[in-house]
Amino acid sequence: MTDSKFIIFSDSSKNIGGQELQALQQMRVLNDAGYQTLLLAKPCSAILERAQSYGLVTQEITFRNAFHIPSLLKIWNMIKIKRPDAMICHGSHDALICALVGKFTKWFGGQSIPVLRVKTFQHGYPLSFAYNYLFSKTIVPSQFLREKFLVNKSINPQKIQVLYPGIDFSGLDNGVDVLPPHIQTWLNDHPGPVISHGAILRGEKGHSVILKALVQVKHSFPNVRYLIAGEGQDRPLLEVEIMALNLQDNVLLTGILHKIAPLLKVSDMAALPSLVEPLGMFQIEAQFLEVPTLASNTGGIPETLFNQKTGLLVQSGDVGKWAEAIVWMLSNPSVGKAMAKEGRQYVQNKFSLEANTAGLLELIKNN
Repeated sequence: MTDSKFIIFSDSSKNIGGQELQALQQMRVLNDAGYQTLLLAKPCSAILERAQSYGLVTQEITFRNAFHIPSLLKIWNMIKIKRPDAMICHGSHDALICALVGKFTKWFGGQSIPVLRVKTFQHGYPLSFAYNYLFSKTIVPSQFLREKFLVNKSINPQKIQVLYPGIDFSGLDNGVDVLPPHIQTWLNDHPGPVISHGAILRGEKGHSVILKALVQVKHSFPNVRYLIAGEGQDRPLLEVEIMALNLQDNVLLTGILHKIAPLLKVSDMAALPSLVEPLGMFQIEAQFLEVPTLASNTGGIPETLFNQKTGLLVQSGDVGKWAEAIVWMLSNPSVGKAMAKEGRQYVQNKFSLEANTAGLLELIKNN
């Protein structure tokens, strides 16, 4: 590793979710540790705006496609001026462009720059070329996801590394409990037990499962409330479904929350009903804040929650099972709270910010 202590992060997505928030958190921690970091992101993207609000150094890159020559040349010229220790790539277009820049730098007589690809999903059968040759390492957030890559026996297992996300637990539990006014006003006008769910609004996050389950839950708890924090492409679909199921008085789409803790602290329960989830962070944050937690028994989620000890794992996509679990948790608050208390210690030991940062720096140094 060079003496520059300079690390480039990149992301070509337009929206923001757990993966993007993790990248911004890593940048802030590395800055505090004496590194310089730079985020390359699309103009007007959510991650760019959030990074700028945090005071992080950013650079707009178009990333029009995976072979966008102007983006490639802009990054190549940038790293010739100040060579980074590594490039950490979070999106598909930016990852390929940065990998090509790294290869070109080496081919034209420069020092090789580690390019670490962060992957939080894998659809279909993984091809070996990119993972074996384009990227120095591919970082995944769970053992579950690592195994999805290694179904292709041609992929070198040493190239796929698990790095559990790091949660800034001190920042999460800083005593600031103020909800945005529009949420507090809605809750004042709609009193009742609160279920919270923080995730990008996409089908695989399972919002529709909870909406359908609420129709059954309302028989036992007619004033149950479901607060959905986040934005995404499926918001119009969710709005239509809420109307169709007559849940207008039970459900609030809050929009993006810069701080999830105030919502969790007024919640009787946290839910992560994902249909597909390589790991997830919302349920980790909920357990740390001692909120009774329900999560799908799918993907990497079981690596984050000890079933029937720190929370409950529920059959993914099964509306009836979710309705039963919600009613049980709301009917047994003392048991739920006892589980939640166990959950705080469990996740604090496994998902510390310190462990994540040390693991990331180790990956950079060894590539």
